[in-house]
Amino acid sequence: MPALKTRKSDLQLLDALTVLVDDNDLDKLSTRLLIKRAGLSKSTFYRHYEDKYAFYDWAMAYLLGKDNEPTYHLETPLSFYTKYFEHYQTYRKAFKAFIVNDRWSGFTQKMVDSGMANYRAILAKINQSNVPITTVSAYIISAHIGVAVNWIRTDDPTPPQEMAAQLTQLTTAVLTSYGLDFATLFKLA
Repeated sequence: MPALKTRKSDLQLLDALTVLVDDNDLDKLSTRLLIKRAGLSKSTFYRHYEDKYAFYDWAMAYLLGKDNEPTYHLETPLSFYTKYFEHYQTYRKAFKAFIVNDRWSGFTQKMVDSGMANYRAILAKINQSNVPITTVSAYIISAHIGVAVNWIRTDDPTPPQEMAAQLTQLTTAVLTSYGLDFATLFKLA
């Protein structure tokens, strides 16, 4: 499925949401306030979203990479994770609000579920009985999210490329312990 085009108004709304959740409960945040903070007209909002919950669905999908994720098989682990950390860096403020400050209940769990599904699907293709697919997937995703959240939470200045290199090295070590080559496995995605 091709990535959906992201409109300037979508990103304005995302920025507004990121700021507003610091002082407002997500469910109690009014559409009117969101539109006003984004500097948009009511008609612009409702042209694209039925209500604030439809926008929230888009925002979650966008931040979790569903509308902008690269195709795995065209990437190396290092280049993919560089894009992963660049995305986190670009939307650091949103990730910090939604994950670190826990302003969006269920956001982190959606990240885990999405990542687990991806890794389980990839690992299932190798058909090696010595690999506990669910456990390895959980370990990798928990580590990835933990590293990214710590990087965001602490405002770590390490560049995305270096974070990607560290994460790739750690993930490679885990997979190697089961006799798996990360680069080869990544091409199966």
